[in-house]
This record gives sequence, structure tokens and C-alpha cells, in this order.
Amino acid sequence: MLARFLIIVGLFSGLACAPAGTGGKRGLRVLFVGNSLTYQNDLPRVIAALAKSRSRDMQYEVYAPGGYRLSQHASDPKLLEKIDRGSWDVVVLQEQSQMPAVPRNRLEREVYPFARRLSQRIRAASPGAKIAFYQTMAKRNGDAQFFPDIPEMKTYEGMQKRINAAYAEMAKDNRGLLVPVGLVWQEARSKRSGLGLYADDTHPSLVGTYLAACVFYAVLFESSPVGAAHPPSVEDATATFLQTITSATLSK
Repeated sequence: MLARFLIIVGLFSGLACAPAGTGGKRGLRVLFVGNSLTYQNDLPRVIAALAKSRSRDMQYEVYAPGGYRLSQHASDPKLLEKIDRGSWDVVVLQEQSQMPAVPRNRLEREVYPFARRLSQRIRAASPGAKIAFYQTMAKRNGDAQFFPDIPEMKTYEGMQKRINAAYAEMAKDNRGLLVPVGLVWQEARSKRSGLGLYADDTHPSLVGTYLAACVFYAVLFESSPVGAAHPPSVEDATATFLQTITSATLSK
């Protein structure tokens, strides 16, 4: 097993994925729309490399200005041009980290309408596209400072519960795929608290990004990530745990 992992790791470290439209064999064409939770550690590239190790091809583009909300994306001409170009197989939508946890009245004003608007625009340009909602991880210790009137926000678990519910609703309402990174993240934290999933209170470390990549791979390619490649800086045992917890959680 160790020898096999070393071979895979060597392959992973040299992989690069060209953006969609650069020629070569056509793979799954994915547009990632988000912010720093998408571009941290170049999540799309990690997903593409993981897929490549399983003989799957993912071509991608990314539009992820720091701190962007879906409401900003919905009126951004640069993003709309990418969407209107069409021929996407999947478009991933990711909301700003705190917005899915806001009270219901704010969700209905500031989040859900823009998820619908973007979904409609995507389907108009790419009728066969799947819309995938990237359910993100909550802050390491919740966010009571930003939401002092919401008791759940005093803990990671409470904030994650709110985020998970909002993304699940967006996916259902827009006939989309749910990429439940937040749910698997919660499972991983509960099983191994010392994993080091965070780089700071909000953003994932490379270990956390690899966990997200495992979830994306499982959803987009409908296949288990167990045995796939991982970055050299993620230990073999850690990568195996992340792959296994992803597969186990999604099969429940």
C-alpha cells in the first residue's frame, strides 16, 4: 500500500490542469464561482489532480474574487460573460462564508434570490449543465461576534448546522447538486479533532482543501475517492482517513 501511495503521490505532484478551452481531450468542463474558499490552495486544481489520478479529466475555469457574495456575482459582467459562453457541464456556486448562516429573512432577501438568478442564467446558456452548490465549512469556533443574537453561532457545530441547511435548500430549490463539504468536514472534526483542517479561523489548510477535493470528486464523478492521489505534504494516513470519511459519509 505504501509503495502504491508513493507512486501516486509522484504523479500528483507533477500534474497540472489547463483551463477549459485550451485544446486536447475534452473532459468534464467546470466553472467554479466563489471567493477565497474556492481559490484557497487552488481547490479546483487539487480536484483536477485527484481526478487525473483516477483517469478522469476535469477542465475548469475559476471566477473567485475575495469576499464575493452571490449577489455580487449575479451582476458581475465578467462572470456573466463566462456563463453566457455556454457549454459548461457543471457550474459550482459558492456563497460568502457567513451569508448562509444569516437569519431566514436575510436569506430570502440576500442569498436565495441570487442563487435562483444565477441558476436560471446558467441553464439558459448551458441547458444540460448541472449546478453544484459548494456547502462550505463553518468558522473554526463559530461566529458569535458577527451574529450576537443567534445562539447557534457561538459554536462551530451550530454555525455549521445553519450553513448546511441553507445550502441544502439552495440545491433543492434550484434542482442542483449539493457538494456537502460542510457535512463531511463536521464528520471529520468529530472523529479526529487534531486533523489541522484550518489554516486560520475561516480558511482551509491544504489538508482541509484535500478533504473538500475528495467530496467534490465523489459528487462530480459519482465515484469513491478512496485510493486516489494526494499532495505530498498530506500524510498517507491522513489522506486515507479523508478519503474514507468522505466515502462513508456520502454513502449514509
